[in-house]
Amino acid sequence: MLIPGLGLILSIITFPGVIVHELAHQIFCYLCKLKVYEVKYFRVGNPCGYVIHETSDDPRKIFLVSMGPFFVNTLLGMIIVLPASIKVIAFEDYSNFSVLLLAWLGFSILMHAFPSTGDAKVMVSGILKNKKVGILPKVISAPFILLVYVGAIGSVVWLDAVYAVAVAMVVPDLLVHLI
Repeated sequence: MLIPGLGLILSIITFPGVIVHELAHQIFCYLCKLKVYEVKYFRVGNPCGYVIHETSDDPRKIFLVSMGPFFVNTLLGMIIVLPASIKVIAFEDYSNFSVLLLAWLGFSILMHAFPSTGDAKVMVSGILKNKKVGILPKVISAPFILLVYVGAIGSVVWLDAVYAVAVAMVVPDLLVHLI
């Protein structure tokens, strides 16, 4: 964000996305049987949320815990926003409060789909730079690591919002026109 403090303001407005993001990290820690030591789902500050957990040498666990928010926030955000988007696209209904609520909630969750650069750094050191990890996990994880860095850098020019709009409006628009 080019305006100082705007990122924090946006995180407050889109707080459900921050909560789901951290919950996704925590869920994948549990699925990967990694101990979770501390969780802050949302707070006013930098970072707005975090999960402190046990480390792992297993590239699958590193990948899943780091990328969990991308998968969970994208899927959940899309499911939540889909009925509102279809109602707006197909019926041009902008006045219904439930449509607006679903749109805000889904958009908020989608805005926080990208993992942090800290997550990318963990994947770089734990997967790409780890000599014990084979070539296949490195090849599979490299594009995702790039995606995280592009998302982090791109958030300065609203890439996270563009992603949220694309998933919230373009995907449902395609579905409406296919049906």
